[in-house]
Amino acid sequence: MKGFAAVLLAVCLAAAPALAEKADFGEIAGTWYTEEISMDITDKGRFVFGWNDGDWTGTLEADPRTDEDGEEYTAWRLLLEEPDDVAWEDMELVPETDYPGKLTFRFDGHAGDEFYNVPVCVTEIADEEELEYYEPYDLIDDVDGEGPAVTVMFTLLRPATDVAVLSMFDQEFDEDGNLGYNADALGWWAELDSQERIVVKHVFRGDLPELSVSFLAEDGTQHDLAVEISGRSGQLILVPLLPSNG
Repeated sequence: MKGFAAVLLAVCLAAAPALAEKADFGEIAGTWYTEEISMDITDKGRFVFGWNDGDWTGTLEADPRTDEDGEEYTAWRLLLEEPDDVAWEDMELVPETDYPGKLTFRFDGHAGDEFYNVPVCVTEIADEEELEYYEPYDLIDDVDGEGPAVTVMFTLLRPATDVAVLSMFDQEFDEDGNLGYNADALGWWAELDSQERIVVKHVFRGDLPELSVSFLAEDGTQHDLAVEISGRSGQLILVPLLPSNG
């Protein structure tokens, strides 16, 4: 399906309307993932949805908006090339301002799949009863009698190799604003399939990132991502890192 989607995308680019070329799509260009499907967006605003029952292709249209706090953001309306093949009339991708790497697909006012721009997502699990829903999973207890702890769950959205969850230390920013750090592995897996989960019980002690995940994606891309807590919503987010020093 990926090969077919790539061919469709190349053909569609040749006929991209002027509307897509006028907007800046660089912030969302690339591949986005859910646990089931993927989506490719070009810097010209062309998209391919890789659904299991066939691909959607078309153009994104920028839709400037203001949230309830008065913050401006841009949602993206989906203009399909074959709209008659879809039962929904109004479809869009809505960014989450507290999670810069996340887009929610909405159709006719309903929330659908959540897309992430890296092939893993991170969430906080509130209690043991909620956690039971996600069994089986691999568990790392990094609390060592301290508290209060946060239960963090990493979900692999695509198969990955050389997967590691790390505890970071000696964190400091260089003159360019890049975070340097050392790290010890809390857990390592040679290979994990998509939809496999790792649960970490961890106490966040400071403002600098303390917990990270690294892995090699199936396309050969190395990902090093720190877990941070949004100061606005308290939601866990993933941010890119330079490779660890240790």
